Parts: sequence; C-alpha cells; structure tokens
Amino acid sequence: MKTYPFKDLTIELLDEPNYNVGSSDNNFNYSKHYFGDNAIDYCSSKHGIKIYKDFQIIDSCIIIGSGGVTCIHQNSSLIDKEQILVCCGDTIFCVSLSNLELKWKTKADQATCFKILQQREDYIVHGELQISKLDKNGKIRWEFGGEDIFVCIDSDEEFKIENDGILLTDLSKTKYKIDFDGNLIALNNMGS
Repeated sequence: MKTYPFKDLTIELLDEPNYNVGSSDNNFNYSKHYFGDNAIDYCSSKHGIKIYKDFQIIDSCIIIGSGGVTCIHQNSSLIDKEQILVCCGDTIFCVSLSNLELKWKTKADQATCFKILQQREDYIVHGELQISKLDKNGKIRWEFGGEDIFVCIDSDEEFKIENDGILLTDLSKTKYKIDFDGNLIALNNMGS
C-alpha cells in the first residue's frame, strides 16, 4: 500500500489481487473499473485507488491490467498535478484525482511496467523489455530495447536516472547509457 497527501485528501493505492468484478464477496466494491487491453480475458494485476477525506472514503476506482504481474511499491506510481499515474501489468493508467475518471492508458511495455518517473513534463517508464518515454497525454515519444530484459537478480541496479541520461543493466549484465531522447550513448557488454 502507498498513500499520498493531496490537498485536503488522502490518496490510497493498494494491491487487490483477490478482487473480482461484480462479486458480492469482495471486502470492498470499487465504484469505477478500468481495464487494460486484454485485461477482461487475461487479468494479471489489480490496483485499487481510494480517496479519503476526514478518514471517510469519498471515491474509489480499480485498475485492472494484463501482461506481467505488478505490485504497488515506491516507484510504481506518481502524482503529477491533478492526476495519478500507475503501473499496472503492461500498461500505465492516468486517472484524474478530481473525479477518478480515466484520462488515458498506454501499453508501455510488451510484458511489464515496473516503474514510472517524471522527467520534466514527460514520464520515463522502466519496463521489462524496454524503456519508454511518454508525453503528458500518454503518447509514446520513444522506446529503447536491449539485448535482454531489464531485470537483475543480484545487486546490480537495472534502472537509474542521472542528470545526463539513464543507466540500464540487463539480465545478461550488459550495461547501457541512453540520453533523454532514447539514443544510446554508451554500451558495455560485461556478459561476453
């Protein structure tokens, strides 16, 4: 679970793996439901958004994604002005905080979106198969893929934003540095 203060409200974001749309057995029933592509037929991740005022829930929605499984963690969501952006499966969902209406959704990776970070007016998405840059309307500006997936099973950091670019390490230990336009600056193949 992750919470954000927003004006006089509290925004709560939580994993809801056991939530079933239309079921009366849910612990909580969300007022709005948003689905990623293919998520009705193949659901991998469900993340709830609840808005509280004075400790009372005043609105809620659930986003349901397909692709790889995601969970709520430090960089799986962000608030930008009046909206919240959330990684859910292979998709980034952008939801208005004023009424929890879906503003846009973008499939930003073929498998899984792990992290979303703001970079000026745009967003950088760390996906399993690629790194993407989305504009404020959810349009993909560029994508960058490596030789292997951007996941490390040891202590290497697979994704790091620096002042002059983005450092990446893939599963085979190949290290990349790309600029903020998605261009390769440096490549170091440690696995060979």
